[in-house]
Amino acid sequence: MIELWRGCANAWECDELGHLNVRFYLAKAWEAVGDLSERIGMSGAFGPGSVATLLPRDISIRYLGEVHPGTPLVIEGAIVGVNAKSADICLIVRNAASKRMAAVFTMRLNHCVAGSRKRFEWPNRIRSELEALLTGLPEEAKPRSLYAGPPKKGIRLSDADNLGLSQIGRGRINPEDCGPFRQMMPEHLQGKISNSAANFSEAFPEQTAAHASGSVKIGGALLEGRICIRRWPKIGDGYVIRSGVQSADRNVRTIIHWVFDKRGRLLWSMQGIAGILDLSARKLVKADDATLAELERVSKPELSL
Repeated sequence: MIELWRGCANAWECDELGHLNVRFYLAKAWEAVGDLSERIGMSGAFGPGSVATLLPRDISIRYLGEVHPGTPLVIEGAIVGVNAKSADICLIVRNAASKRMAAVFTMRLNHCVAGSRKRFEWPNRIRSELEALLTGLPEEAKPRSLYAGPPKKGIRLSDADNLGLSQIGRGRINPEDCGPFRQMMPEHLQGKISNSAANFSEAFPEQTAAHASGSVKIGGALLEGRICIRRWPKIGDGYVIRSGVQSADRNVRTIIHWVFDKRGRLLWSMQGIAGILDLSARKLVKADDATLAELERVSKPELSL
């Protein structure tokens, strides 16, 4: 693997749980992708005037350890697969001081016309550079609890209505959310959902009760996630997030988020494996009998990515 990014977890990137927010893991990972693009001969792929760029189509993340404010970080990466119009990559986020792994990303990157989702084949020179960086997928990056198959096609807002999915968030795509091609930056695939997760009382009833009481000593924490992108929102677009619990046990909840545009079309979907974090002990806590019964009552096994 080669080093692609080095920096730290800034205090302003950390959230109410006291650790690096999921949005900023992805923001840093995307900077690493920018470095990778230069190494394969795509200089300027993320700058104004570019005719070709890279867009993620599928992103999976495993969180392996908390990152607290000020922690020095390094991201290493490699190519783990190459197709005619796409490449699969692996990025490992480490504590630069202790060398411990903090997170692992796998992404499928599409070679696209800048400003659109239209894919086209790699030029021979770039494909050769990609193949020179090929390596095996690390064991830590392999999916554990996430669905690994193809995402479901044809999901519409009416499907969320029929399933009675909760509306946990809605908002707009702002100019500061977008890159040089007026498309939303990848970090907001997680950022918009993270900003709304406090409203997801079906999945985190303990957290909702804590906020209602004014004594917040726990919080919902994402352990793994997979994001599938269908359409890229642009500046000014509105969105709505509809979410449900797919399954649950004492340790974790499997959750599904569907993010739609104002026309009811699916923009992106996400499956997450999450638990409840004790903010004092910094450990995950198990669901009690009453909470587990409630989670099982609201679970919708028919939900899909």
